[in-house]
Amino acid sequence: MITKQKCGPLVNIKTQTLNMMKKLFTLLVLLAQTVYGQNCDCTKQLENLITKVKYDYPGFSDKVNDLTRSAYDMLEKEMYDNASQTFSFHRCSLILDQYLDYFHDAHLHLSIETNRYWAYKKVTDSTIMIRIPSFSFSSKDIIDSLITTNINELTSIPNLIIDLRGNGGGIDYSFLKLLPLVYSHPYVSDAVEWYASEGNLKSFEDALRNGKIRKGSEEWTKKLIKLMNEHRGEFVVLDPPDTVKRDTVYPNPRNVGIIIDDYCGSSCEQFILDAKHSAKVILFGCQTYGVLDYSNTSPEPLGIEGLNVYIPKTRSTRLPENPIDNIGIKPDIEINLPYNLNVRDNVDDWVLFVKDYLENF
Repeated sequence: MITKQKCGPLVNIKTQTLNMMKKLFTLLVLLAQTVYGQNCDCTKQLENLITKVKYDYPGFSDKVNDLTRSAYDMLEKEMYDNASQTFSFHRCSLILDQYLDYFHDAHLHLSIETNRYWAYKKVTDSTIMIRIPSFSFSSKDIIDSLITTNINELTSIPNLIIDLRGNGGGIDYSFLKLLPLVYSHPYVSDAVEWYASEGNLKSFEDALRNGKIRKGSEEWTKKLIKLMNEHRGEFVVLDPPDTVKRDTVYPNPRNVGIIIDDYCGSSCEQFILDAKHSAKVILFGCQTYGVLDYSNTSPEPLGIEGLNVYIPKTRSTRLPENPIDNIGIKPDIEINLPYNLNVRDNVDDWVLFVKDYLENF
């Protein structure tokens, strides 16, 4: 049975009584061996964490005392209020982090092990699963190899499951080999506008001069630099929206189930936007993270060696009508099953759910 659940946009957490800075965390707080559901009971997870900290953290009584009790109680109430409105694990983890920030102790933190395993498996005689944990630049060779090596089988079996859980994105270049498999008919692709600021222009000029442009993209970069020079301080479009029309439509796979969660962001979401144009594609899982409207980031130095800020250089032509940031992309069919943060290469209940649906579609 398909059960609807709430996988809403990111909760805006405000803590008016505390001036806390986010820390990088390095050690583990155990959460009583909790199983996280995608229909995540965030209130229960927060309760588990608070109980663990209150009774096992040696600094609790030092940091929650007569002078600080009022502020702590207000924080705890606020965290419970936010948790009651949060129904997916990734967003819930932000609330748990916020609670731990109160203690200003870098040894007190969450450890979240998301999936980093690749997999290609024949689930049944009529269904294949590909698990892709990243679209990073280094992932392109792995994705291309998976498809090239198995193209005969992929195009002879009716159902394909593409599992993108835990995929935080990367670059669009990495998923190009996947798109022909899911293609069914021509569609218009969105474009991006490059912001021709002085700093962005200099960044491209420096990268080109220092040989840091990806091989094969040098001429494209020169055209972009020329266009930005001609329109300084404006937005420029080098590759306008275009109709994608492929020569081949594979009879198989006939049905493509893409599994998503709220770790899926950036290029992961761009792949979903491209794929969902296809009549073959059905999205399963949970609403994605929502981080795509401003993209194409690069590290920019801040005056100290090793200190950089990543700043997007583009704005999507979807805006303002169709924003993704802090909203995400909703699945066609929501999955309300226990969530496995590190599914490895296993065929778990989520995959079996999608397999059953596709094989009876």
